[in-house]
Order: sequence, then structure tokens, then C-alpha cells
Amino acid sequence: MENISAYIVAGGKSSRMGSDKGMLLLNESVFIEHIVKALQGANIQNITIVSANKAYDFLNCNRIEDIFPDKGPVGGIFTALSHSETEQNVILSVDIPLISSEIIIWLISNIDYKKLITQVKVDDKASPLIAVYNKKAVNIFEEHLKSNQLRLRNVITEIPHQTIEVSKKWHSLLQNINTKEEYQNLIK
Repeated sequence: MENISAYIVAGGKSSRMGSDKGMLLLNESVFIEHIVKALQGANIQNITIVSANKAYDFLNCNRIEDIFPDKGPVGGIFTALSHSETEQNVILSVDIPLISSEIIIWLISNIDYKKLITQVKVDDKASPLIAVYNKKAVNIFEEHLKSNQLRLRNVITEIPHQTIEVSKKWHSLLQNINTKEEYQNLIK
């Protein structure tokens, strides 16, 4: 898909995990490799990682650093949208290693072009880091960064968005792996 870019937000501190989540091993590949493969399987070639970690360079993807460091997902999404040259941008967090190409294709096929964000919902919980963002949303992210309002859900409430329910069959593929306990359960 030439008219869409993808950004993997991987600049977090991973404080609950204690190490970089994107470099955790799952089935002989690290988390971020699984996500890149899912994006490539969805025919997205323009993939960029938002992170200061040079360890990601082995992937042969673009890597950019946050424009405003240490500003969480709001900073990561702002950096992605500022960098992007396409109107639509798949934005994924680095802690969803089980995501599939099928889910990404479904997400893209359900974009409402009248809205600036299409995010998924699993069990009544919206996931703004499994979403498609229109580049036009960049200014609202910038305003929030400049006033240090860093709660992603608050930013999204100010932007025309839609939230789409994920099929039950995919729920387990969209789990966030944030803690050592969640990681241990995943690799068992």
C-alpha cells in the first residue's frame, strides 16, 4: 500500500518491564520483528520505528527519534505524523507482538475518511496505539505537547475519531505485553 505509512512507537521507558519491550524474544524473533512482518504482510513497505534505540537498526527500517523526547505516546505519534509524507498512517505500539497482517488489513479497510483517527477497541477498551491516524491531526498533538498535556486518550477526544470493535477471534492477538508477568505468560 503505497499511500499509507506505518510507524511503530518504541520510544517508551518500559519501566514496568525493566528492559526494552521491542527487544524481548518470542519464538526466536524479537517483538518488533513480529510487528514489522505483520505490516509487511499487509503490504505496507514504508515502515518507520520511532525510537532512540539504535539496536532497532538491524531491521533495515527507517528509525527516527522523538522530536520532543520523554513525552510518551503523544510525543511518539506527533513525531510520526510530523515525519510522514502520507495522509494515512498506521500507528502501532511495540508491545503487541502477536498482531497479524489480517488485523492490519481489516483496520485499514475500515478507515472512516471523514475522521482523523480510526482506533480499535477490545473488550470495551479503546487502543489508540493500534490505529490509523490522518496526518492532519498533527497540529492538535503539537498543541498538547506544548502545553504538556500528555494523556493520549484526552488528545483523541478532541479529534474526530471512530472506534471499531475487534472480532473476538482476534482479542488474544492484541494483548499488550507490559509487565514481566505478562511476558512470562506469553512465552509459556
